[in-house]
Amino acid sequence: MTIKINKIGIDASNIRHGGGVTHLSQFLDHAELNNTEVVIWSNKKTLKSIKDRVWLTKLSNKLLEGNFFKRTFWQLFKLRNSLEYHSCSLLFVPGSSFGTKFRPVVTMNQNLLPFELKEIMRYGLSIHSLKFLFLRVIQKNSFINSDAIIYLSEYSKKVVEKVSYIENPVTTIIPHGVEERFTKYPREQKDIKEYSKENPFKIIYISSIDYYKHQWNVVEAVARLKADGLNVSLDLYGVGNKDPLIKLKKSMGKYDPRKEYIRYKEEIDFKEIESVYFSADLSIFASSCESFGQIVLESMAAGLPIACSNMSTMKEIAKDGAVYFNPLEVDEIEEALIKLIHSQALRLDTALKAFNYSQEYSWKTTSDKTFKFLENIIREQE
Repeated sequence: MTIKINKIGIDASNIRHGGGVTHLSQFLDHAELNNTEVVIWSNKKTLKSIKDRVWLTKLSNKLLEGNFFKRTFWQLFKLRNSLEYHSCSLLFVPGSSFGTKFRPVVTMNQNLLPFELKEIMRYGLSIHSLKFLFLRVIQKNSFINSDAIIYLSEYSKKVVEKVSYIENPVTTIIPHGVEERFTKYPREQKDIKEYSKENPFKIIYISSIDYYKHQWNVVEAVARLKADGLNVSLDLYGVGNKDPLIKLKKSMGKYDPRKEYIRYKEEIDFKEIESVYFSADLSIFASSCESFGQIVLESMAAGLPIACSNMSTMKEIAKDGAVYFNPLEVDEIEEALIKLIHSQALRLDTALKAFNYSQEYSWKTTSDKTFKFLENIIREQE
């Protein structure tokens, strides 16, 4: 009896940095496949981040190394022939957008920003807002024409389906995982009085600097704590987008002109980022738009007390393992920080709950569920 081999094609042409690359590399690196082979198309840098496997074929070309228009040309006029040449049974598009007529296609929603107009409006009339509106049209069309869709959370599923008017697609929710290197059991919490100016209570905010991340509100809230005599510091990490970074630095200059306790440290190498979590006393996350919230999950796994935005998907992930606030309100951010800083018991209780919840997430589970879903779609199309 001949065993049928499924062949899955992955269009990763627009997966180039950040969380998209992390998801792609982790879900493939943790896969255990027997009767399935994978062919993936992307740029050389992204492909290099993925381990070589006997069942994996990695392909690139000049168009995939090029700009958006060259990659779109490849999707429209080259991808279908490549899929058929490699005898693929299904196309998986983790970057959401596709233009090929090849079927079946399974897409994945990893960027919620194009589907939330109130978040786009934070950019005003700009190239960025126009880009997000353009992506809204492109991704909406892709989801409507998909045979199936993978979402990262219930929240993102509701938002996308409400905007896209999707009627009958097969859908599933498969959240991201977290690497074991982030795991650290919550430590005993110290009284705030045990901290000093030389050894402050260390708050970290890891995320790209952007309008919907509201770093300047966090800066003001921490400045208020410092003004009240608390020995605290704030370290911000993340790639700085031009205009939001200007706004952040202006806020930092206003509240801490000598750079004594508020520091922006730019983006840190993802391979070393767990050391930042392990050296902190508290993690704060003030985003108002996330399809999942990977930083929150990593903070949970690292055993940290968490002050967290109450918007978007965050409560779905951290549940009662965080103290929440409205990221648009500095008063609420300050209040959440005060609650955690002044209560050792609350810090430990929420950190333990969050840590336990984080144990439910793994890249192995994400990989297994993803390939099982893709293989089921192939069987249904036969």
